[in-house]
Amino acid sequence: MKKVILLASFIMISTVIFSQELKTEKIMDLSIPLNAPVMVGPRAIYSWNEGEVTGLIKGKLLPLGAEFGKEIEKNTYQVDVRAVIQTEDKETIYMTYSGYVHADTETFNLINTGHGVEIDPSKYYFRSNPVFETKSTKYSWLNHTVSVGVGSFTKTGVSYKVYAIK
Repeated sequence: MKKVILLASFIMISTVIFSQELKTEKIMDLSIPLNAPVMVGPRAIYSWNEGEVTGLIKGKLLPLGAEFGKEIEKNTYQVDVRAVIQTEDKETIYMTYSGYVHADTETFNLINTGHGVEIDPSKYYFRSNPVFETKSTKYSWLNHTVSVGVGSFTKTGVSYKVYAIK
């Protein structure tokens, strides 16, 4: 019994000693003007001609991807994006992310009818988890970085603030 208590005490103490706090660093802002959606079954596919990338990573979103989302339940839209960033220094970064837009019924209806820009972002949940792939040595740190995007609606599409989890 003493061994069990001693082991449990060690586990609790080591958890306190070795646990880490979650820290973030903003790595980019994305601004993506979206084209009108193409409906394919339950999916709304939004393409873009170009998007802007600013922050630690600067460049543009190439017209090689789209948002392939769908409404998965009342008041919840599942985000599903594939994109390619071309940096100012001509490197390429493949980015994919999934996430959710969720709101109460009234707010969700406003978003669905193109009035998202008129809504205070605190009234809805719009989060994503970007994952990156690149062969660039300069940006290789992205290949092993966990990140979170905080989205909002703009007059022409969407924007995200993307944070690396340190």
